[in-house]
Amino acid sequence: MKKEYLVHDVMAAMQEIAPAELACSWDHVGLMIGDPGASVKGVLLALDPNRAAIEAAVSAGANLLITHHPLFFHPVHELDYQTSIGANVRQLIQNDINVFSAHTNLDKAKHGVNQALAKELDLVMPVLLEGAEVGIGGSLGDDSRNLFEYAEFVKLQLGATGVILNTDQDQEVSRVFLQGGAFDEDVMPILKMARIDCVVTGEMKHSHMVELEEAGIAAIVCGHEVTERIVLPSLKEQLLRKLPNLPVTVFSGHKW
Repeated sequence: MKKEYLVHDVMAAMQEIAPAELACSWDHVGLMIGDPGASVKGVLLALDPNRAAIEAAVSAGANLLITHHPLFFHPVHELDYQTSIGANVRQLIQNDINVFSAHTNLDKAKHGVNQALAKELDLVMPVLLEGAEVGIGGSLGDDSRNLFEYAEFVKLQLGATGVILNTDQDQEVSRVFLQGGAFDEDVMPILKMARIDCVVTGEMKHSHMVELEEAGIAAIVCGHEVTERIVLPSLKEQLLRKLPNLPVTVFSGHKW
């Protein structure tokens, strides 16, 4: 007989995969909307709880939407259905869709965003980055690569439409720091001390790109979404190992 899972069963599995305690203090993770005691008809994994993902969940017959980016970051005092968030919440409730989010806790998890990114980009782990709470350091093994060659590799591996470099000078790349999503400038001194050659991330302020260049550290910036959606297939595999009969669909989202 096929086992029926409840929302709280999936929540428990997610807690094992990406413990809420790992989340940054400013973050909001966990159940956003829903009933922990509800039966799970299907799960859709997506980066954002946006209209496209909600419509995909409805189409797939999924009543549990697990996202990386939270539906709510700050306290909500009103829901205006004319706004994007208001319309999305209304659609979720009307379709009886539960929403659960794992954000910075999934970034930091043992098999989370940055680990999935490292696997995709051929990094041998680890390069010790003492004091770094976000991102991971690794090397390209015994053979270094040229920056321009590696940038093209990153673009193709992640399916990015393009990448931005902080330098027009080619250089050897061996020690790499990865951070899915947005670059955290607080790690800058650590990168310099660790003699990192290159940073790969989703987005970065111009001033930080300049500072890295002046420190001799290349930056490959390839888009927030492409550096994070890489975790969704891995998350599906992890959930199925814990809940083998769980119907799970991955929503890949945009290609930019």
